[in-house]
Amino acid sequence: MDVLYPLLRAKAQLELQGASFRLSLSATDLAHEVYLRLIEQRAPAENRLHFLAIASRVTRRVLVDLLRARAAEKRGGGVDRVSLELTGEAAEVSVADTIDWLALEQALTTLDKRDPVAASIVEMRYFGGMSNGEVAAQLQIGLSTVARHWEFARAWLHRRI
Repeated sequence: MDVLYPLLRAKAQLELQGASFRLSLSATDLAHEVYLRLIEQRAPAENRLHFLAIASRVTRRVLVDLLRARAAEKRGGGVDRVSLELTGEAAEVSVADTIDWLALEQALTTLDKRDPVAASIVEMRYFGGMSNGEVAAQLQIGLSTVARHWEFARAWLHRRI
């Protein structure tokens, strides 16, 4: 964890920078919350990529939990919107429209029932910032399979959201 914490914090920074919403949460706070949930995990990560896959899922859950709590506030708790636009190595990930986080969570849950591989790829690519190569290595599938599932998932989610 000592070796991977800086990576976790960098991913949190990217996640919060790319968002068009403002949570009262810093990248350090997000990384710490993800860390606290990760240490509660019973099974240790097998390797770096497995850790990133787990961290992707935990990051998604932390952000969605925060937004659900915020939406449930007495003052109306308006739902914030976020862009699916990433920077850096994952720059090819681009959806021009902004979307509702809670709608994304619901759509990803539905996608997971229909195509668990595609849902895992979205989670690792978007919430974990992993490249197609890293996702392929973690899921032990080919790059073209990752690309095919990624394209399907993006189109499917775009229609649902």
